[in-house]
Parts: sequence; C-alpha cells; structure tokens
Amino acid sequence: MKLRFNPFQIFEASKSPAGLYARKKWLGESGNASWQDDFSQTVSLLSAGQHADGSWFQSPVETIRRLFGLHLTVREKTADIERALAWLIDETLTEHLTGSQSEAFSDETFRELPFVQAQPSVTLSCAALFLASVFQSEQDDRIAVSRRRLGRWLAGHADSSEFWPEKINILRALIVSDSSAGDSETTALVQAFESIQQPSGLWPAPIDFFLTVNALAHLNTESSHRQWRAALPLLCNVQQKDGSWGRTDHEWNTFLVVHALKNKQAL
Repeated sequence: MKLRFNPFQIFEASKSPAGLYARKKWLGESGNASWQDDFSQTVSLLSAGQHADGSWFQSPVETIRRLFGLHLTVREKTADIERALAWLIDETLTEHLTGSQSEAFSDETFRELPFVQAQPSVTLSCAALFLASVFQSEQDDRIAVSRRRLGRWLAGHADSSEFWPEKINILRALIVSDSSAGDSETTALVQAFESIQQPSGLWPAPIDFFLTVNALAHLNTESSHRQWRAALPLLCNVQQKDGSWGRTDHEWNTFLVVHALKNKQAL
C-alpha cells in the first residue's frame, strides 16, 4: 500500500513507549546510542514507584498503564513484571471487584492504551487478560475462568447496541490469546462489528476507528479482512501532511495505523 505521506517522521526522537517501539522495529534505531539512552530513561520512568506488592500505587489502571508501556519497550517478562501481573490478576479477575471499583474512569483514563472507557469490571478484566497473554502468563486458572465469564457476558449482550465499548475491549483481549483468537466467540464478535461497519469504512460512534482497525489487523479471518479492506481507503484519505492520523493523540493513532499496516504486510 502506498501512502501519500511518510508516516514514520512523527516517531523521530520520541521517548514514549510507542515511539521507542517504532524507532526500534520500524526505523531500525536500536543499535544507536541515542535510542539506547532514551530507552533506558523511559524504562526507568515506567518502573519507578512500583510497590512491594507488585502494583503501582495500588491502582489497577496505573498498573495496566505501566505494564503496557513495558510491553512496548522491555517486551520480555521480568520478575518485576511477573509480580505486577500477579497483583493485577488478584485485583481484577474475580467474580466481584473490590478496590478496583473505587477508581473513577474518564475519557482520559485509557488515553494511549488499547482500551476505552466502559464498565469497570469488563474493562479491567480485559486489560488483565490482554497483558497476561502478551507476557505469556496465561497459566493461572483464573485466566480461563475469566475468558468464559466474558463469553457469557457477550452471549447475554449480543443483541444490545449499548455495549460497543465493552465489546471492543473484549475483542482486544481475545485476539492476543492463542486459545481464543480463532474460537467461535471471537468469530461472532468480529462479525458483529462487520454488521455495523458503514460503507465509508467507519463504525458508528462510540466505536474508536483507529483502535478497531488495529484490533482487526491482528486477525486473519474473512470478516476481519473485509472490514480491513473497507477501512483502507479512509485510512489513506485522512492521513495528514505530516504523515500522522487523528485529530488528537497523533503519535498514538499513527502507531495504531502503522502497526496495523505492518501486521497486514501492507507497508
């Protein structure tokens, strides 16, 4: 796919987790001293303040944010990451949330994370499942139990148009798991997104366009591919002259798009 503008320039000298990932994976800078210095600074900031129990400030949301940043930078599981995951699973993958419910969610809560504001119990469970998958920590029995719980939630809300934020979070959790990406629940969920995709390639509000494009690009199914192809012309048309995408959060949205294009071997 030929883009009109260079999408990589926004990542130059970036020290954000997404920017460092782009500089390493797409710009080939990991051997440069400047990238290594920026990497060390960012990882130190992400790691700072971790409590003895593994959490950051005993906050599920902050712990999710730090772990996602470490996923984009460190990549491999460390002892500190393992402790954080254990704490997060204890806090979130339960039938009834306790302290997790006390955190207030807003549109800013999940900014530059692959999740959106939705029901706390569903959202935090999805984030924990996602992180357990990407750090290859799925051996805890609660992982499978929580996936089944999400499946029951999906079945109970299949015909509801009020819960698309929850559904995009569930899709994100399912696609990164080897045991869930190709199952019937994931297939049905992807087809549900296809049923409401508009001819323009957009999905109706409040479904986030860039997050959905990125999520679907992780899959290799007929439905996800049809939706991807429907969204491609719009992706080309709305790219800005500086190579970025989005009205706000340009680097993050550009990361989501380029990551999707790379997954689809379209860039």
